[in-house]
Amino acid sequence: MKKADKSQWKPKSFHSVEELRVELNTIESAHQAGTLTTAGGWTPGQNLEHCAIFMNNAFDGFELKMPWPVRVMGKLIIKPMLAKPNAQMKPGFKTAPTLSPADGASFEEGMAKMSSMVARLEAGDKMTQDSPFLGKMTHDQWLAVQLNHCRMHFGFFNYGDA
Repeated sequence: MKKADKSQWKPKSFHSVEELRVELNTIESAHQAGTLTTAGGWTPGQNLEHCAIFMNNAFDGFELKMPWPVRVMGKLIIKPMLAKPNAQMKPGFKTAPTLSPADGASFEEGMAKMSSMVARLEAGDKMTQDSPFLGKMTHDQWLAVQLNHCRMHFGFFNYGDA
């Protein structure tokens, strides 16, 4: 894995499932045109797969369990900040191995997984599982966190002339 160039990070601006779908279409178009690059440490496929894994866990449950001091900090300090619709996660947080993408995750695999998560949202499925870091979450809180998370990761993407 290469080191992310945080100086090239430009967080994206989308705040709804519909806007996320449009962003995924833009990413797909750039990939098809051969202009999609990333300044991040992961490939585009790995970024997409990671975002899909995190979203799937919010739907179906996490294997991960954080120590109680981390959960208290997350619940009292981080959760109120992250769940705001205009909050912006910053890169640099090391992810848990259970949320990491496969080393060889292709663009097609990552996009398929991410598209299936968005399809679940569009079909009305709700994310209601407890967060291992933030505790109990409503669907709306999860949606704000998930969109925020995708904006952060996709901020490393450059679409070129697509």
